[in-house]
Formats: sequence, structure tokens, C-alpha cells
Amino acid sequence: MATILDVEKLNVTYNGVPILQNINMKVEKGEILGIVGESGSGKSTLLKAIIGLLGDNGRVESGRISLEQVDLLRISPKKLRNIRGAQLGMVFQNPGMSFNPIRKIGAQFLEALKNHGKIDESQATKQILDMFTRLGLRDGKRILNSYPFELSGGMNQRVAIALAMIMNPQLLLADEPTSALDVTVQAQCVKEMMDLREHLGTTIIIVTHNMGVVSHMADKVAVMYAGSIVEYGSKTDVLNHPKHPYTKALIASIPQIGGTIPKGIQGQPPAFGEIFTGCSFSPRCGLCDDICTHEKPIMHSCENGHAVFCHKCLSEV
Repeated sequence: MATILDVEKLNVTYNGVPILQNINMKVEKGEILGIVGESGSGKSTLLKAIIGLLGDNGRVESGRISLEQVDLLRISPKKLRNIRGAQLGMVFQNPGMSFNPIRKIGAQFLEALKNHGKIDESQATKQILDMFTRLGLRDGKRILNSYPFELSGGMNQRVAIALAMIMNPQLLLADEPTSALDVTVQAQCVKEMMDLREHLGTTIIIVTHNMGVVSHMADKVAVMYAGSIVEYGSKTDVLNHPKHPYTKALIASIPQIGGTIPKGIQGQPPAFGEIFTGCSFSPRCGLCDDICTHEKPIMHSCENGHAVFCHKCLSEV
């Protein structure tokens, strides 16, 4: 399979404070990658770095982000704007922030379509309404004539997904796309994103706290902790045969029908900017010993591309 996205040695800071540290990952065409981890682990920052929307205080200090062999960090702002939407779409965690509050929904969809090609208003409206229907959004004409504040949070989230998908991008970044939706609508949106992959070959990177969504959607899983990827591999390997103590703890904290009582992870994630001479998970890890507190873990490669950053993964984990 051909690589569509290649992130190499990526380091990101906010106001000089390290947020992402040495991120390396490759995503193949048509693949769905799920990124999991506690709040504050850097998942959303990673997506924003890929699409180039870190804001005034965010800065990529070093590294490379290549989409179809085009380095997104070294092209002009105009070229990057042309790539966004047409080749690279994003569903933001807070849908209200992705819409202009003083413009109607229809005007914002039309602007997105017209910015990437010639299309008349009637064709555009039909295309938008078709997408609404596929996402289970009824009364599409009323939605197009509404302002964002006139829609519920869940409705705004589904409209945001439709906006990100309207151009059929090659790579879709989804930051908690189902967080504001009830279970039935979650299933509709997950199905539509998977249909996008099946029918158009769209590659998807989804950030979520919902392990059920990851288990259903993802081909591969990346586990993030304190701004780093600590485990990476196929869904089967990471979810069914986890190697890193943090991954094991995450899975053990999920309630299961008929299962054992879930166990919370002791302690708190480190604050950004906190300096560790060893493993950042060591203060919370039951397997921690001297090497964990004094040496940074290196990558251990297991079978099938399963990678783990842990001193203990080959012996005790």
C-alpha cells in the first residue's frame, strides 16, 4: 500500500512549552488510524499540526509532515489553503468553533465548494442536501437557512462532519467526531465515514476516547501519552495484545458488560513542560524501576509492525 501521510520527528511547542515530542507515524492510503489517550496527551494538537492550524502560540519546532510527498510545513500558505478541504478535511472537536456564527450554514457550505472549483448554486445545494441525507440530517433546506446558534450541539457536530466530507477529501482528520452525539446518531456517522473509505478510498485519522469506535472503525491504533506515541500497531495487536503498561491500564479502565470492575489509572498525567530523565509514565507505572526513571525508553519492534516504547515490554509486560 502507498503511504499518503508521513510524519517524521515532529516536535511542537506552545509558547515555548513542548507539547509533541518526536512523533513518527505513517498512514497508508485507505487506512483508518485511531488515536487514543487521556485528555491532554496531545492528540488534538497532532491533528492541528497536520492541517496547519496550531494558532498564533503554536509552533512546529522541527520535523516533517508529508501528504502525498508534499511537505506541508514547507509550502506557501496559499498552496496549503488549496489543499485544505479538497485533499485534507477536518472535523473539529468543538463544532461551534468551526462555523462563522454570523453567517448561515448554507453560505458557509457554498463558500467551501466554490473555493475549490466552479459550481453553480443549484448544483452545490443538491450536493449538500445529498450529504445531509447520507448523514441522517432531515429538513436540510431549513438547516442551510439556519445560523449555527439555531442548531443543537449534536446537530452542529453532524453538520460539521458533512462540511468536512463535502469535498470527498483524500485524508479526513476527525477530532472526537461523535462526542456530542447520542448512540444512534454516532452509529450513523461512523457508518458514513466508513462508507467514505469503502467507496472513495478516503484515509481517516480519528481521535477519540471511545474504544468502541476505535474497535469498530480502525485498522491501526496509536496510543499517546504526554505528547508522545507510546504504542503503535494493528487494532488486533494493540487492543487484544497490548504491550505498554499505559495501554493495558487504558483498556482495564473501560467498563464491560459481564466483565470485571474497571480500574482507574492511579495518579495524574504530567503537566506539559514537565521534564523527565526517563519514561514519562514511570510515576504511574507499577512496573517502574531504576532504568525507567533514568533512561528514555527506546522503540521495541514486535511482530506485524507492532511498536512499543517501553523498557519492560519484552520481559515483564
